[in-house]
Amino acid sequence: MTNARAQATTTEAAFAGRIDVIRARFALKLADKIQQTDAALAQMAGDGSEAVDAVATAYRWFHDTGGIGQVVGFGATGLQAQACATILVGPFRAQRGLSVHELALLTSGLESLRTIALGETHSSKSIQGPAS
Repeated sequence: MTNARAQATTTEAAFAGRIDVIRARFALKLADKIQQTDAALAQMAGDGSEAVDAVATAYRWFHDTGGIGQVVGFGATGLQAQACATILVGPFRAQRGLSVHELALLTSGLESLRTIALGETHSSKSIQGPAS
């Protein structure tokens, strides 16, 4: 039983190490994607294929981030990403750009995501807002 316990401990340590790598990669990508999405907000409003494409890209990212974040230990970040995806799901399914109201909601939601992600990743250098 001692050998089995030692093997289980080694396996758990290896798994924890892999999760730590995934968490670090998630945090680095999160910072970049938040900045990219923030830069694309203006493109999401109105009519046309550019708005439809920008909404679709953002929706997919928020949807994926919502699921992955919770799995790798960024629960609050995942929940906020899901809230942003909820704002976008209607326009995404209707293949349209955002209304002024939806854009305001998404802008606020993205700012909340940035703040929550900062708290969960403990890295103010990784996730920053637009330059003032």
